Amino acid sequence: MVMRWLVLFLLMALPVRADSLRLILPDSGPIVGEMIALTIRGEYDGVINRETLSFPDSAAYDWIQLEPDSWRDERVNGVQRRVFERRLALFALRPGSLTIGPLTHRLTKTQGGVWVEAPVTAPAATITVAPYPAPGRPLAARNLKVTDDLSGDPSRIGDNQTIQRRITITAEGTMGHLLPPRPDLREKWLISFTAPEKRETRLTANGPVGYVEWQWSLRPITGEQGTLPPIRVSWFDLAKRELRGAITQPIVFGYGRVGGVPEGAAGLSQGLRLMAVGGLALGLLAGLGLMLPGQALAGRGALLRGWRWLWPNPHRRALRMAAASGDLTRLRQVAALYAGHERALGRSVDPAPLARLDRALFAADAPPVDPAQIAAALLSRRAARRG
Repeated sequence: MVMRWLVLFLLMALPVRADSLRLILPDSGPIVGEMIALTIRGEYDGVINRETLSFPDSAAYDWIQLEPDSWRDERVNGVQRRVFERRLALFALRPGSLTIGPLTHRLTKTQGGVWVEAPVTAPAATITVAPYPAPGRPLAARNLKVTDDLSGDPSRIGDNQTIQRRITITAEGTMGHLLPPRPDLREKWLISFTAPEKRETRLTANGPVGYVEWQWSLRPITGEQGTLPPIRVSWFDLAKRELRGAITQPIVFGYGRVGGVPEGAAGLSQGLRLMAVGGLALGLLAGLGLMLPGQALAGRGALLRGWRWLWPNPHRRALRMAAASGDLTRLRQVAALYAGHERALGRSVDPAPLARLDRALFAADAPPVDPAQIAAALLSRRAARRG
């Protein structure tokens, strides 16, 4: 026993090549929510029997290990070493100086036939994190995709019918819990049954992919037409280093019964009544043109073309209501419907209000806009032409 301890003492007293452990961080400074690729690298001598390394949790970041630990023999500076590597993805939760570590790799080695504890510590590493360039919840990704699927056509839905809606968001380079929360689909005219949310992080060869899936069963409960507003997802494009936005389309529900009157009966929908009024105006103008004397035939075409300015735009009221709500995303969608209807009838639309609204929605440094002024600017040309 004495000889054994003496051998162990002599072995420990001999100079040995130093083991090393360090944290490797990227040189560039990330923003809040951007993936930080971290590599823990150890270079060791001797026979390693056991090892354990725990990465510390922190309120300053989230993290996930990207792949299993790597062990290999590698020649380092002309010397054969046992190399350990662990690859992690970190996501800073706040701006400023982010400190990671120190951390200790606890090794058990064989020296002279005896197992010896040989812990190796990596000093702390620091990286500067820039603020997220927009208010709200940070979301940074290399690529983001939003899908919005419906089980049926909501414009043809009948009484007591239900439509399934499924929205999925897939974002490369982030984690599932960093994706936006589930939107609330509550409307006075709608019953919404919500399925359990599916949210996960998928590990791929190119890094983590955040995934979330929301499902609803939607059933209208009134006889009036209703529209589910679009859903906007704001995110920072890591490839282009700029803010972007993804917007779902508004969903318009039309019903087989309007105001309790069956479809095809005496009651007409608002859209059909507007078409009837426009058709009647066209007929009157055409008849008037045919009754004019010969010298007035040159003006008949102008009269026939003038009917387009009498045709009402069914989105005018919705445009005013969206402006009054103060919801810029909803206003943008209704404004697009209004402008599209105007152009379909050959009427010009001033693009400046839409451009100002887009800047307010997507540009990080855009000045605030007044929704009422946007709506008034879109309506002004039509109002002026009609007198």
